[in-house]
Amino acid sequence: MTRPSSLQIYVSRDLAHRVRMKSMGQAMSVSEWVRSLIIAACDGDDPGAQTAQTIERIQRHSVFVMVGIDALLAGHPDPDLRDRARAAYARRCKQLGIPSNALDGGTK
Repeated sequence: MTRPSSLQIYVSRDLAHRVRMKSMGQAMSVSEWVRSLIIAACDGDDPGAQTAQTIERIQRHSVFVMVGIDALLAGHPDPDLRDRARAAYARRCKQLGIPSNALDGGTK
């Protein structure tokens, strides 16, 4: 068996405490816990990449839903339904405190 190599990193006291608590919660030593994260990241299970992929998938689905609903509203027999839906959306965004216009990340 070869002797393990040592890696040294510096983290804030707060992060060190969080790592210790998390590893204890998993019934692992800090070294084992960090080693498992490094192995997962090197094997392609990078949590950051997974988060980015999840966000991209959600964005694609959201665009599809948005286009589909807009098409259904545009073709509805009630010509005012689309405008009423947009007005209701704007009211709900205001109620939730989020932007509702295209410049701020919402729809027109």
